[in-house]
Amino acid sequence: MGVTASQARQAVRSRIANASILDSKSNAVPVRWPNEAADSLGNAALPDTPAPFVYCEFLVQNGPIAAFGGGAGNNLYRNHARLVAYALVPKNTGLDEAEMIAEQIAALFRSYRDDTITCFEAVVYPGGDGAALHPAGLSSPVGSYFYASTESSLVFDQIG
Repeated sequence: MGVTASQARQAVRSRIANASILDSKSNAVPVRWPNEAADSLGNAALPDTPAPFVYCEFLVQNGPIAAFGGGAGNNLYRNHARLVAYALVPKNTGLDEAEMIAEQIAALFRSYRDDTITCFEAVVYPGGDGAALHPAGLSSPVGSYFYASTESSLVFDQIG
């Protein structure tokens, strides 16, 4: 079965949506995606008082032919993709808080496989001042935040 980039992104998004991403006070952490007005909890804008949230990007790279099929349109392409998730927390709450949230996202994708995507690794990176970030598609300023990020590598197969 072939999978489109959109289907692969939806599989990643569904896995995150079905998880309970919590901060250190056991509050649900909303997740934002590019070009969407509201986060996963229905909040349209970032709150006036900074609160933890996650911003996700799904990045796809063109994949090579993995197998030849029975003619044009039947070849198997192995596409590589990355989920980059930024865990943003209010400044002065510590790197541990940001890394703890990022680790919850990373854990969802370590050695994970379903019928849509295959994930190989997920790494959490210490971040820094949110003012240095300019994630594509995030229109609200994040200068009041500190962040950690996670990057998950995955593949999906497409017939074409």
